[in-house]
Amino acid sequence: MGTVLAMRFLPTLPLLAALLIAGCSPDHNQFSDFWNTPIKRLWQGEEDRGNVRAALTPELLAQIGRPTILLTVPARENVESPFFAEERNGDTVTWLSVNNEFLLLQDGVLSGTRGLGGDLMNADLSEVHEALAGRRTQAVRIHRMLDGENHIVAESYVCDYAQRPERVAVGAYLTQVQATQIDETCTGVERVFENRYWLSGSGTIVRARQWAGEPLGYLEYERLSD
Repeated sequence: MGTVLAMRFLPTLPLLAALLIAGCSPDHNQFSDFWNTPIKRLWQGEEDRGNVRAALTPELLAQIGRPTILLTVPARENVESPFFAEERNGDTVTWLSVNNEFLLLQDGVLSGTRGLGGDLMNADLSEVHEALAGRRTQAVRIHRMLDGENHIVAESYVCDYAQRPERVAVGAYLTQVQATQIDETCTGVERVFENRYWLSGSGTIVRARQWAGEPLGYLEYERLSD
């Protein structure tokens, strides 16, 4: 089930949101397999939300049957939420939480958020990916943010990169793996922020800490299952 479902993402974000609100999906039985697990109860107040990581056992991840990441928001008292892969569009995967919040990750780099407040609408990241691949030491990234009046505001940053090998803890049980840590320091007109990525030997981002703009601040995520 996991391999098939991970590759057959649902069609469109508006349709997906409508289906979730209506309580159905193109394959309701498969969707409810994980929707009605302890993960849902965590957001219904039936269990302690501080036990999210403990609830994401290998058995539960296997039952979910689709790629899963764990998101942490430091600015919101380190609240943790699992997100599940829902749609692929080229190199961008859309991840969905049980609260109908969305993350857009372009080859693992944050390119958008929806439903989290002060959303990052999109980001130009072509030079960033070249830098993470070691093909350049400086890159320009452009963020388009939604401000308090629902206007899209563009922010431009010049980013510098440094890398070093490191062991990093990932997964539900914080297993130590060998990775390359890349620090990305970005300077704009109004602020400076530092993103951090941990890449596996295959170049996959297994853990990251990335700036999402105000008021979210940094978002941290790690891959729990593929």
